[in-house]
Order: sequence, then structure tokens, then C-alpha cells
Amino acid sequence: MTTDPFPKEACVTIDIGGKAVTIGGMAKGSGMIEPMMATMLGFVTTDAAVAQPMLQRALVEVVNDTFNAITVDGECSTNDTVMLLANGQSSATVTEAEYAGFVRGLRAVCLELALGIVRGGEGATKLVTVTVSGGASSDEARKAAKAIANSPLVKTAIHGGDPNWGRLIAVAGRAGVAFELQRAKVTIGSIVLFDNGWPYDDRAPQAAEYLKGTDLAVGVDLGAGSASSTVWTCDLTAEYVKINADYRT
Repeated sequence: MTTDPFPKEACVTIDIGGKAVTIGGMAKGSGMIEPMMATMLGFVTTDAAVAQPMLQRALVEVVNDTFNAITVDGECSTNDTVMLLANGQSSATVTEAEYAGFVRGLRAVCLELALGIVRGGEGATKLVTVTVSGGASSDEARKAAKAIANSPLVKTAIHGGDPNWGRLIAVAGRAGVAFELQRAKVTIGSIVLFDNGWPYDDRAPQAAEYLKGTDLAVGVDLGAGSASSTVWTCDLTAEYVKINADYRT
């Protein structure tokens, strides 16, 4: 670990052809995190026998919605790695018939590790789930979700407990994706703060109380389609600035 505040490990056991198969992993990463996978290192292993092309396919499928769906600070580096190793020691073989079950187990491990990275982000005090819906395409929904998750104004507002729906709308509007303000919607937790062009500022105290928590969710409906995407991030704190201002190579 470098600036990681705690180790990150995860493991599941699944059934493949009546045999117990274990998938386990560990990861590091705390700053310079927006996979492509930044300074993140992830190592996942299984005792199943899996052909290399299928192993690669499973990892690529899972990584897109786990390690590639997190950001701490929007920064990338050159030594990002996630690898998946299989040794066949369980004598269970993953074929196309068992592929979906194997991927479910792999996704569970990778998501736990990925969220651990965000929880342990430099200076982080809150894990934030950002869900963008109403996108014209999945790519546009992901692009908007990443823009929101990387916005310093959004991240500092969340840290300060300020339910500033305007910052969320502003990022969605400048994300470079299809966006219809009159059909847009902003939620903090389950609290609707903006809907169909109309603000609900009387609900701000309730939303501010919700933001005192450590596991938070914010949502933006772009009003432009039916696609959605979820990205996980953390708040931006003075401690993050201190860690990186004091850091020396």
C-alpha cells in the first residue's frame, strides 16, 4: 500500500458443475484513480480451470462496470493493472454453460475491491453512488456520470453537506451529451430536488440531513432517452489537498 488507509481483499465461493470454486482478489489504490485504471493494481485468482480466451472475456466484461466505473480524483497514471489468474486446482472447468455463473462471482469480487478503493480514496469520508438515467445511449450516460463524479464542485458540495442541485444540473448540461432541461430530474438519496424544470428547494433541509451519512447516492435524469450508467466516487476534502500538496517524489 502507498497512501491506502486499509487493505482491500474480497473472496466468494460458487458452484461449478457441483464443485466448489473460489474466486478471490486484492487491490491497491487510493489516489490518481480514474481507471483506465490509474495507479490501481488488482489481482484476482480462481481455482477453476478456465480457457484463456474465456478468462479474458470474463474480465473485460466485469471490469467495465466495476474497476472502470470508479473515480477518486479523475487522474490516471501509466501502471494500471488488473489481472485474472486461473490454476484449475478445484478440478472444476468453466465452459459456456457455466460462464454466466462464473461472471456473477467474478463481478461480486471485483465490485467489492473497486468500492474499497473509492472508500479508501485519499482524504475520502463518503462513498458516493452517481447514477445517470435518461441518456440517449449507454456511452452518453456513462460520460455524464463520470463528469458528475469528477466535478470538484459536486464533490466539495457533498463533503460540505450542501444539497446543491444546481451543480449537478450544471455538470449534466456541460457534459457534452444530449440533455433536456425541461425533462431533467435531480435526486439526492430518494429526495427529488429538481424535476421537469422545477426546483423543490423546500426539500433542501431533508437532503442536507441525508448528506451527513457516509454512503450516499445522487441521481440525474438527462431527459434524453432510456439509457443509464452508475459510477462510484468519493467526496473531495481538505485532507486530499494536504496529502497531495505534501507529497514528494
